Amino acid sequence: MINDNRKVIVGSDETLKGDTFGGLIVAGFRANDEEREQLKNIGVKDSKRISDNVIIRIADDLRKFFPNNFFVIELFPKQYNDLLSVEKLTPLLNRLHKEIYEKLKISDSIHVVDLYPGCIAGDVVETKAESKYVEVAAASILAREVALKQFNELSKKADFLVPKGSTHVLEALKKLNEKNLNFEEFVKISFSNVKRFIK
Repeated sequence: MINDNRKVIVGSDETLKGDTFGGLIVAGFRANDEEREQLKNIGVKDSKRISDNVIIRIADDLRKFFPNNFFVIELFPKQYNDLLSVEKLTPLLNRLHKEIYEKLKISDSIHVVDLYPGCIAGDVVETKAESKYVEVAAASILAREVALKQFNELSKKADFLVPKGSTHVLEALKKLNEKNLNFEEFVKISFSNVKRFIK
């Protein structure tokens, strides 16, 4: 992890943008040098290396110990689809990352963003930033925790387990169709694997 003790860093990351089901979550986390050490002590690291159960535990700790250090924007599928009908994904991501930073910035803070195609948000844009900056890792954990809760809600609403990712989703899409459920409330309707079901 990069440890720049001269700076207050706001890290931001997003999740679900490549998942067929679900909307989009963007989260940010702000830390100074002392807080960076505390984050490491509670186990904050790249969320891709952490199980769902541990994600939930660490996210609970982040909310408890750092109630004023984070901000999360959660879009459910319907909100996401409505926004994508008037703007493209990359400008939307840029806008949400900038909005997160506006909520968390303080004097002399810098904004670190995990690189995505077309990214123009942030003072520092890094590939795999969640493995280099503990603030981005914390943001990633919070984003994933909110995503897990969203998937649970969607699963209850659909009355079947909503799959993550985009590889093994065909059966779930067929179930949505069979149940005559509104696709806009569950999936990203711009995805090619979804379009075949929308009349």
